[in-house]
Amino acid sequence: MKALTLVLCVLALLGSAASGFFWWQIGNTKEDLKQQLSSEQSRAASLQSNLNETNTQLEQKVAQLTQTDTELGDTKSKLSAAEARNVQMSREVASLKTAYAAKDESEKKLTADVDALRRDLVQTRLAAQVGNPEEIERYKQTIASLESRLGEIQGIAPAATSTGAGSASAGPVRSERTAAARVALVGTKNAFVILELGASDGIAAGNKFNLSRAGELLAESVISEVTETYAIAQIAPSSIKGALKEGDIASFVP
Repeated sequence: MKALTLVLCVLALLGSAASGFFWWQIGNTKEDLKQQLSSEQSRAASLQSNLNETNTQLEQKVAQLTQTDTELGDTKSKLSAAEARNVQMSREVASLKTAYAAKDESEKKLTADVDALRRDLVQTRLAAQVGNPEEIERYKQTIASLESRLGEIQGIAPAATSTGAGSASAGPVRSERTAAARVALVGTKNAFVILELGASDGIAAGNKFNLSRAGELLAESVISEVTETYAIAQIAPSSIKGALKEGDIASFVP
């Protein structure tokens, strides 16, 4: 009986010790679980904070994307407007080129007309030098008509012919053309030449010109008649050093 009681006491002590051990172990496990829970809660809070920050950044990116899309739309609109302006400018440039080409063609035709009138005027003047009084009067009328037509084409009023020496003092300042005027026509036996300059260049009857070719002096001349655009110069026979021809250069002698 005593032995049974002793066994039961031992078992009771063992059970109590086991209960104490398990209680201690459960307590430690509970504390570990609390720490793990606290750590996971902290981690969850950190993740939530990161998530909130990410959402904020995402919202900012969406706003930036929306703004960029708006700016892109504005840029596209401006680009379309610029392309439209470029097309319009291209059309205007093409129109201007066409107008310039037409103007250039018109100027070429006008220049050709002026040259033809000048040749007719020179030939008429030459014919007037050797005609009878009736023919000379008819030539004068033709010359006046040609000069009037030439003045209309060049946009200037025809000027009266000047034959007096006193007109030299009333002439305008001489132009640079007087330094190298072109001989338009040469009279019979080098008696006179017609120069491609006139009263508009500041020359007058009595002015002297040297005639040369390639820098070589050929003859000396004196202006005997001046119009607005042409002048007749009489050649000094004793000064002739070579045959004159169209295209020779006449230089004013001070």
